[in-house]
Amino acid sequence: MLTPERIEEIKRDAQEEAETIYGNCSANITNIELLKLLAALEESQQQRDVAQANYKTYYAEATEVSKRLAEAQQTIARQREVLGFYANQEHWELPSFGRGQSKVTSDRGSKARELLKEGSDKV
Repeated sequence: MLTPERIEEIKRDAQEEAETIYGNCSANITNIELLKLLAALEESQQQRDVAQANYKTYYAEATEVSKRLAEAQQTIARQREVLGFYANQEHWELPSFGRGQSKVTSDRGSKARELLKEGSDKV
């Protein structure tokens, strides 16, 4: 890769030669064409630098979104688990001989409150 210093050196040399020998050039390309190519190279390097910076920003944002997605999936799994507890008909039934409380009655909504508290801690 050409360093910015080397590019400037080549441009200076080409400009000097173009000023003194402009017209008939024995090279395959003229110094003017060389200058245009070097300008295009500089522009490409600048665009590459911008693209690299944009990629780093995108990558950081994508990583954050992935992290938040994983957390949301864990929350959904926990919500399904708690809802499943309350939706399970067996958890509403009284123990044998009609004594005591059902699992839902014994729970008194503590699973739901815990789940809601987990959600409020993340806000």
